[in-house]
Amino acid sequence: MWRLTERLFGISLLFLVPLCSAQKCSSRFAGNESLCQLENKARTGDPEAQYQLGLDFDKAIGVERDCQAAADWYQKSANHAQPAAQNNLGVLYATGCGVTQSDVEAVRWYMRSASAGFAMAQNNLGYAYEIGRGVKQSDEAAVHWYREAADRHFAPALANLASHYMSGRGVERNQAEAAQLERQAAEQGFPAAEAAVGEMYLTGWQVEKNPSTAVYWLRRASEHGSVPAQNALGELHEQGVGVPQDRSEARRWYQKAAAAGSLVAQKNLDRLQTLIAAGQ
Repeated sequence: MWRLTERLFGISLLFLVPLCSAQKCSSRFAGNESLCQLENKARTGDPEAQYQLGLDFDKAIGVERDCQAAADWYQKSANHAQPAAQNNLGVLYATGCGVTQSDVEAVRWYMRSASAGFAMAQNNLGYAYEIGRGVKQSDEAAVHWYREAADRHFAPALANLASHYMSGRGVERNQAEAAQLERQAAEQGFPAAEAAVGEMYLTGWQVEKNPSTAVYWLRRASEHGSVPAQNALGELHEQGVGVPQDRSEARRWYQKAAAAGSLVAQKNLDRLQTLIAAGQ
């Protein structure tokens, strides 16, 4: 099945902070009252404000991205056991953004967050065990943490757990369970799972073959940014499978996938353009 899973995740949450224009803030927030007040609240030791300020620097929300500042504020919040900050600090250590890259430190922070029940960190920890990054490789441990996050209906973990049931790594192979988990992730709008469910209906794997339903799921995945699904949708439009044959629509999807770096889609686009130019 297609797999286009972004395996490290940071969380985006917004917290409202009361305004208090009398307080001072750093010069970088001059003219931005909301961030000024957030900074002042973070300085008082409020872990949620510290986390949010770290997130703003991490994701460039109202301020230029600054990984070091993000790491500093995440660290303060994480020291207060804020699980989202602990997870995001782990991501910064995994990527070496604002801190010295360290897979061991990344796992340490994932573990703290995961042990508090934070699904995103549980999924990240599962991936660390799956590939042996910062910990000894263990498919069984990967399955354990993916299942913990899947039990909290975290879509990427559902898809990752499905992959293990499909292959039998760390768990008894069960294709029916894999299909069910993939469907659950797809219903939450997870692009890789939507693409996988589309392929299921296209090939008749674990479901009754239905090209029209395959197109529905592949279109959902394509609109959510799945590059393999975009290429597949182009092929179905070109061939007239599940939809009326439409070369213009096929070209549109090939172009999207090619622009995202798909060499297969670029070859399909070049071939289709040649056919159109030749009047075939």
